[in-house]
Amino acid sequence: MAPLSFTEKRKVQATIETQLTALGETGISFSAKRSMQKELEDAFARLNEQIDLQPEAAQQNQKLADLIAGKFNDFEPVRFLKILKDITDEIKSVDPVKEPSIKYIELKKAA
Repeated sequence: MAPLSFTEKRKVQATIETQLTALGETGISFSAKRSMQKELEDAFARLNEQIDLQPEAAQQNQKLADLIAGKFNDFEPVRFLKILKDITDEIKSVDPVKEPSIKYIELKKAA
């Protein structure tokens, strides 16, 4: 199996998030729940295969994961920008950092 692109990984992660949210709702039929659980199982399997294929990638993208989780939101702007530069240099893309950067700016503007 070929490695997933960043966009494909994000789609799988979005599927997981959507299915977990849907499973928490009430009034879902048993068959619908089983279908959602199967979709979740398949999505987790795809991500786990990627970890097995590229264990070093999980380590390399830790800064990106921390950025998405908001761990750098309390940093000063200069330090935050340096982290953004490090991440974009590492992954050779700016798309993954757009949304966390917007959140950072909104937080700083509100403060």
